[in-house]
Amino acid sequence: MALATAAALAVTVLSPTVALASTSDPESVTPDGEIINVDRNQDRPTNGISGNWTGSSVPSAETPIVPDTQQARDKMALTMAWEKAVKGEIPASDYLAAEQKYHTSYDLPLPTRTLSNDVSALAAPSSRTLSLTHAPQINGYFCGPATGTMMIKMADGGIRSKATGESFGQTNLGNASHMRTSINKVTDWGSKLFVTGINKWRGTNYYVQVNSPSLSVFKAAIKNSIGSNGMPLAADTVEFQGGAHYNNHPNRTIGHWITAYGYTGNGDTVKWADPSTNLWSSNGVKATFTYSASGFAQFLKSNGIAY
Repeated sequence: MALATAAALAVTVLSPTVALASTSDPESVTPDGEIINVDRNQDRPTNGISGNWTGSSVPSAETPIVPDTQQARDKMALTMAWEKAVKGEIPASDYLAAEQKYHTSYDLPLPTRTLSNDVSALAAPSSRTLSLTHAPQINGYFCGPATGTMMIKMADGGIRSKATGESFGQTNLGNASHMRTSINKVTDWGSKLFVTGINKWRGTNYYVQVNSPSLSVFKAAIKNSIGSNGMPLAADTVEFQGGAHYNNHPNRTIGHWITAYGYTGNGDTVKWADPSTNLWSSNGVKATFTYSASGFAQFLKSNGIAY
């Protein structure tokens, strides 16, 4: 994981550009020029998939839990080692050696920093915000590809797919070569197709999925990914009808992909970008919103995060 230098920490958010669509105006377009065509009068989840109002799903009691991969477990361990090094609980050189081993094991570019006990290059700032161009999802089940395009643009710009050479956009990120959302009509958490697709597009094994992260893992991932590495994080959230909802979402059971692009207060408050603006604008859904990390953890219990 390439760590940010102090000079790279002054990052600002671009004013989100939101192209709103309606059932009578299917020709609205995203900032990347893709046509938006959504049905704001949709009265049932897409394809009858539980919670699929925007493009993710809600596991049932019978849904088998897909365990975290070995890479995900190793990355969580590395993230927690990073936090211990920053706090002075272990030597920074121990963390840096573990980081080198992780990158070698999973064919990731090796960090260029010198192994030392200097923690100044490791610590995340108390707040950081990445440069965001908001992308409304192009249809009622593309929250996964929409979130993925926002993340890729923050990390790499509007690059072509390293796997296929296809041009940047939700349509191609959601195709059969990447997330397969166009085929499945959902980017299901259990399929791991979100991280498969974004990693294929970027040509790296960087992103992993973590099931139902604890609050400590969630906050450490936010600070390490965004604050130290300058990389956005995704969440596949679940909101239950009759329970808590975020960003003025309607009172339904909803599975939904969004991306974290910043934080304040040492990770106590997280900044999120939501691609569902064109679906539920009448509810007051905003392109970006903030939520306390401790409060938001409730939405991660059924699915999880990708970082």
